[in-house]
Amino acid sequence: MTRMKISLFVYLASTCFALVYAEKGYGYGKTWFGRDLEWQLQNARLNLGPFRVRAVFVLSNAGYDSNVYYGATEEPVEDYTFTAGPAFNVYLPLKKKIIFHFYESPQYVYFRETERERAWNNYFLGQVHFVFNRLVASAGVGRSDAKQRWNTETDIPIFRKEDSFQGSLLWQPANRTSFNLSYRMARYDYGEGGLGGLYYSLKLNRDETYYNLTGYRDVTTRTRLFLDAECGVFDFANPMLQKNSKSYGGYGGLEFSPLGKVRGRLKIGYKLFDSLNPQRKDYEGIVGDTSVSIRPIKGLAARVFFRRDVQFSVWLDNTYFLETILGAGASVYLNKNIRLDYDYSRGRNEYPEEEGVLRRQDDYQIHSVGIYFRLRENIALGIIASSWVRHSNLDLEDDYRDFVGFNLIYDF
Repeated sequence: MTRMKISLFVYLASTCFALVYAEKGYGYGKTWFGRDLEWQLQNARLNLGPFRVRAVFVLSNAGYDSNVYYGATEEPVEDYTFTAGPAFNVYLPLKKKIIFHFYESPQYVYFRETERERAWNNYFLGQVHFVFNRLVASAGVGRSDAKQRWNTETDIPIFRKEDSFQGSLLWQPANRTSFNLSYRMARYDYGEGGLGGLYYSLKLNRDETYYNLTGYRDVTTRTRLFLDAECGVFDFANPMLQKNSKSYGGYGGLEFSPLGKVRGRLKIGYKLFDSLNPQRKDYEGIVGDTSVSIRPIKGLAARVFFRRDVQFSVWLDNTYFLETILGAGASVYLNKNIRLDYDYSRGRNEYPEEEGVLRRQDDYQIHSVGIYFRLRENIALGIIASSWVRHSNLDLEDDYRDFVGFNLIYDF
């Protein structure tokens, strides 16, 4: 029996045990997760029989791109592009004890001249939640087939297929204290495509498995403290790469309600990334994933963003690179229908292994501005512009990209 089948069997067995011995509940239970599910159901705009549906249509990044391949070709490739498609959240509640949730989003990516980059992307997630008084058991499967830039190392859009399974068991023994045990397994397949002889499937096809134990403590009605312990296992399909790895991490931080003046999540921790190949370098140090927005007064919102973690690399003998991004921005509300945005971020990618006499290091910065108009209560139009610049200590890796266009969102 494969590892995935064994894990699935263990999770389903534990779920059945929980269903049999969980205390009798009422409503959506007394857990914060049950309250979140109830909020999602109440905010679904459409009622179709027993189904609750929230649908959005998005036309994004429609405009002029000065450098489609971010420097991966000898000369910049200019083009006009857009991405368009709907997103559906569908809920089926059964007597407030079982809730099925499905997310489906097909998207078409269009380029006027660069036909090889046209693609249909699709993102799907299916979940089931068993809701009891002090307990919520969840399981789900996901599938995405998409062509895009997956991190700051890849200069070209890459096709990637992701199949995943996840499960969790949340227990809230007291009003302000809860614990969550979760499992996630994902398989990544980068297909057969490539540019310039670089085939990402040979470098990146892999299975990832994560085990997490998280404790939560409500500080206020809109702020939750959490501590998280994580173990990750990474198995690569190509044995010649010798990239199989494990990671161990401990994290802490705060989660903020989307209804308060402070929103988002502050997360920081310490990770040990173990390259199982003794000839490859490990990483041990600070990591983080933070995005927080603060609205001190009615007409102003400020935000900060920080991400630092290891990412698997396609470069030579590097198992990974360390990606660090720090940014800030603000929104000024001229009135209830017009908003001005500005965001700035800086990033650095550091590689542990040498190429010749140098270890590669890339520094980049991004400026973006926008003006958004609320055309109707559920329709928003944004005119946007951004500039991306990269400086590298390797020859021929310096580059830039400018974009001017618009976004359109219709929430129905």
